[in-house]
Amino acid sequence: MKKYLLFAPAFILFSCSGDAASDVTGEGGDSTETTVIIPPFEGDFKNDTVFVIDPTKETIVETPNGSSIEIPANILVDEKGKPIKKQVEVSFDQYHSVADIISSGIPMTYDSAGVSSNFVSGGMFTIKAKSEGKKVFVKEGEAITVNLASDKADPFNFYSLNEQTGDWTYEQAPIAPIRNPRFDPAARPIEPQKADKNAFVLDLNFDLSNYSELNAFKGIVWEYVGKDDSLDPRKTPIVSKTRWNNFDLVPTFENAYEYWLTMKSGTTGFTTKVKAALQGEDFETAMTQFKTKKQEIADKIDQLQKPLIRSIEIGGFTTYNYDYVYQMADPQLLAADFDFQSLNSDKSHALVFVIYPKSDVVVQYPQGNWATEFAIDKSQNAHIVAALPGNRLAVFKKGISESYGKNSYTFSMTVLDKKLDGKVDFDKIIAGL
Repeated sequence: MKKYLLFAPAFILFSCSGDAASDVTGEGGDSTETTVIIPPFEGDFKNDTVFVIDPTKETIVETPNGSSIEIPANILVDEKGKPIKKQVEVSFDQYHSVADIISSGIPMTYDSAGVSSNFVSGGMFTIKAKSEGKKVFVKEGEAITVNLASDKADPFNFYSLNEQTGDWTYEQAPIAPIRNPRFDPAARPIEPQKADKNAFVLDLNFDLSNYSELNAFKGIVWEYVGKDDSLDPRKTPIVSKTRWNNFDLVPTFENAYEYWLTMKSGTTGFTTKVKAALQGEDFETAMTQFKTKKQEIADKIDQLQKPLIRSIEIGGFTTYNYDYVYQMADPQLLAADFDFQSLNSDKSHALVFVIYPKSDVVVQYPQGNWATEFAIDKSQNAHIVAALPGNRLAVFKKGISESYGKNSYTFSMTVLDKKLDGKVDFDKIIAGL
């Protein structure tokens, strides 16, 4: 992605499009340090912001998706603890999507009591700073506040990464995020879910011609999805006794095709919460529309405001992660192999990723782990992709369920014709899986 260069003398600044003046990891001590972070692709795959500040003045910087950084005055020092007075370049990389996580090269495993587990991420970021090509530090006892935009309301612990060893350190228990007042829920598609066979269904038939998102469906029935007694038609006698003649739907933006439904008859009214129960061809149509919209916004996804903000105070520059440990509900263990056809000569350098889109989990498998540690969680829909040398990408296009119940399985991968050019290209491919 393009970097966003900001000059921040004080107060609140907003990023604007433009090229960064320099590579934040290309000068000074940063480039010579050992790191476990090894991106699988070459080129610009970052969702980053680079800005320049006057460290003697308080600075607040905002990024397009709603994240912001608050840096108090006079808290940045050099390696000897001496206050820095000259301009400081700060880089702020964010990782929210599956494409972000894969292309970052950040390890997503957490070791505890000898057990290695994978993370479910609620958002990660890397923050670094330098002045005149040399590393910058936060003065002991001081802190920078990072308000990270997030898509997820789940509770997440907070961890910091030792970039030399790959070890994650638990920093803080979950703190509830706050709503982002600038978030536009209509800008983001939500993945549809199949009808719940056990749900209570309202027997309704009314004109839907004013709701363009529903026009493609042939046989909509309405599931009651409310949780409050005041919304439950079964617990409100007036609902079944009234002949309703006016209906209005307002999207909740919490789940796909979910609405606040208000029914009226004269001066009598009742509001409940419903979802269009999609099944068969209607569900397939909804999924096609969802994937199409995801691809349409892939090139601007990093610029869209996110619904939530998580705030944390940090005392140093490194990589941080909001996470909880992912446990496979129904693991299928097998000795895996992968056929990359004409690129099998690159197999030893391939990195295989199993993606669980519903939970945004990415599990990485280098070749040394294929035969002994490969597993698929059968309780979730999964995709398999592989990063190959030269920015080549391979995907598994057959049904993963073919591997279930087998002790070993060779996945026949399709190598995409086009090499990955950058993050937008990768975002669109992942969106289309």
